[in-house]
Amino acid sequence: MIYKIYKKVIILKVVTCIVRSFQAGTGENGKLFDEYLFEKKVQNPIRRLFQTTKTVIGDLIILVNTEIGNPLAEIIDSNGKTPTQIAFEKSFPNEITSGKIVVHLCKKWGDNPGSATALNTGLEIANNNNAKWVLIWSPEIDLDGDYVETALEYAKEKNLAVVGVLRERHWERPQWKVPQNTVALWNLKTLLSVKGFSESCNGVGKKVLTKEFGEVPLAGMEDFHAMLKLLSNDNDPFNWGVIGRKKPLKWNVDFGGERERRHLEKVARQYAVMEAWANEIFPNIQFEKIMDNLFSCGCEI
Repeated sequence: MIYKIYKKVIILKVVTCIVRSFQAGTGENGKLFDEYLFEKKVQNPIRRLFQTTKTVIGDLIILVNTEIGNPLAEIIDSNGKTPTQIAFEKSFPNEITSGKIVVHLCKKWGDNPGSATALNTGLEIANNNNAKWVLIWSPEIDLDGDYVETALEYAKEKNLAVVGVLRERHWERPQWKVPQNTVALWNLKTLLSVKGFSESCNGVGKKVLTKEFGEVPLAGMEDFHAMLKLLSNDNDPFNWGVIGRKKPLKWNVDFGGERERRHLEKVARQYAVMEAWANEIFPNIQFEKIMDNLFSCGCEI
C-alpha cells in the first residue's frame, strides 16, 4: 500500500470504474481513428490498472460520445458500432465477453467534452448493477490499484463522500487541491442523493473571463458543483478527502493539436467556473467564505 497507516486487506470487487473515451469525428466517412493514441492513452493505462488491482475494481464502464450533430462525437457505422467500441473489443475481448468492460454509446452528451450527462448515465448503469462506489477516471492520469485501495479504505474509515488523488504540481492551482473527476472515488448513494452531476455543467450559454484565452464557455467542474450541493445540505454532514500528498500521480497531457488547446482552455477557466458555481449555490455568501467552509470538511494524507 501507499500509506502504512492502512493495513493490506482483501477487498471484494466493490468499485465500478467510469471512463469517458472517444475520438472526435472518427468513424464511418469521418476522420481516421488513431490506434496509436488509443493504445497509449487508453488501452495501456487500463491494462496497468487491471494488473495492479485484482480485488477492488469490479467492472469498467466506457462512455462514448455518439450524439448526432455533436462535433465531438464518433460516428456509428452500419453495424451499430463506433471506432472506440471496436478498439475495446479488439484490445479486451475477454473482458468485453465477461462483462468486466461495458462500452456504452451515449446519444446525449452536450457541448462540454467532460460531459456531466454522460457521467450520470454511467452512474445509472452502476446503480442498476448495485455498485456502492464509483471511480471516475481519465486515463491520462497514471493510476495504480494501490491508490484505489487506499482511497477506498480511507473513505470507509473517515466516512468520506468523495476521495480525490493529488496530481503532480497540485500546488500550482487551487482547483487541484479538491477532488476532480480525473481521479475521484465517490460514494454512489451519497452522490445520487444530490441527483449526480448537474447538467448545467455541460454549458448554459454563459461565459467566464480567462487571462490566457479571453472569454470562454462557463462549463465543467461538475465534481466541484456536486461537492457544493452536498455542502449545502445542513441535515447531512459532508466530508471529503484527498490522498497522494507524498506521492502524487503523473498527469500525461501531451495531446497535441485541438485536444491540447481544449485542455489548456479548460484548466485556464476552472477557478472562474468554481466561483460561478459557488455563487449559484450560495448566492448570499462570499466565495472566500464558501471555500473556507468547504476546506474545513476536507482531510488529506
